[in-house]
Amino acid sequence: MANIDSQKLRRKLLKLHNKYHVAPLKEQYKEQTISASECTVAIDQITDHLLQSMRQKLRKEVAQAFKQSENPEIPYFAVIMDIMQFMNEFVGDPHTVELIFVRVNNEVARRKLELDEKMYYSDDQWTSELSEGAVQNLRDAGTERDYILLVEKLLDTLSTSANNQEINIARMRLVNIIRKHTHHELKDL
Repeated sequence: MANIDSQKLRRKLLKLHNKYHVAPLKEQYKEQTISASECTVAIDQITDHLLQSMRQKLRKEVAQAFKQSENPEIPYFAVIMDIMQFMNEFVGDPHTVELIFVRVNNEVARRKLELDEKMYYSDDQWTSELSEGAVQNLRDAGTERDYILLVEKLLDTLSTSANNQEINIARMRLVNIIRKHTHHELKDL
């Protein structure tokens, strides 16, 4: 049997629990003496308690990393029609909106193709066939990341003819359009 300073043990265990931000066990060790086998059981019990709490916290952090990394596909025509409708209201000239949109859509499709294939295309390599294929790829498998890039490119284009307040309002409305069409499968992890 070993002699134990129960106050010192309690302080050290509380420090240990505080170090890992874990609520201490309700069970207290007040005895002045403890056998080696009782000590081993107590150590295992406290360690399991600390590990269980840490495991739960780590699991939440890892789940959050997965949730924040989700990049769901969005149906192209539904989101594009809403974006075009907003742009027509914002700009006021459908012909101008169409010209802006064709250029921006091509830029986003090119960027998506480059990211997906992990290959950079110079302007000389970027042919009309590649462009058509990239736009079709965007239509077939456009993701949230792609449409957020589309919104940023549209806002860059609009920033030359609108003030900061109008751009911020447009950004909020366009991002809300994307969110409306996005379905996150991992949000309930």
